[in-house]
Amino acid sequence: MKTYDVIIFDLDGTLSDSGEGITKSAQYALSKFGINKEPDDLKHFVGPPLKEEFKNAYNFSDEDAAKAVEYYRERYKPIGIYETSLYKDGDIMLKRLKDAGKYLAIATSKPQAMAEEVLRYLGIYDYFDKIMGADLIGPRQSKQSVLEALFKKIENKDRSKYIMIGDTKFDIIGANLMKIDSLGVSYGYGNKKEMLELGALKVLDSTKEIADFLLN
Repeated sequence: MKTYDVIIFDLDGTLSDSGEGITKSAQYALSKFGINKEPDDLKHFVGPPLKEEFKNAYNFSDEDAAKAVEYYRERYKPIGIYETSLYKDGDIMLKRLKDAGKYLAIATSKPQAMAEEVLRYLGIYDYFDKIMGADLIGPRQSKQSVLEALFKKIENKDRSKYIMIGDTKFDIIGANLMKIDSLGVSYGYGNKKEMLELGALKVLDSTKEIADFLLN
């Protein structure tokens, strides 16, 4: 099997089960526009850039989508950011990879400071060599743009040794655009069939399977 030296993880839905905080914060934001939804109906907000999801799912204008993101963060920053938990044995998986000498990185659509706060809260911050999140306000929003910024920080420039691991089509599409391999995970918020059709090498069912795949 091919060997990968640079392992790039998505955060929400891949390492952290952050659905509660994200969906409840989206619910709060939508309520400001008179749109009443249950959190279970808002899982599509886990993964993509927030502003684009408000526009795509609810046909918001640029102005309303930007305002919705502000409302979202009113709840997310003090409350929702901590409504998250590490997926089972995620820390064990990261330790196995780190002990094997792998370079570990994060590429997330969550704003940089929030991503770092979540990783510290979950107790896994120190496993990562590099963390790259989106701009709070700025051009770095899509998975591709986050990966582009991350790649500039990685000393190993051999992209054939890179692999992206995520739970939604946005992770697989971003990897494709950056011409690196990808793996999906089935326990997050995406669609297994969709990720395989987009070119994920495999879709794995647990954090243990991630380490097993990458180390065996």
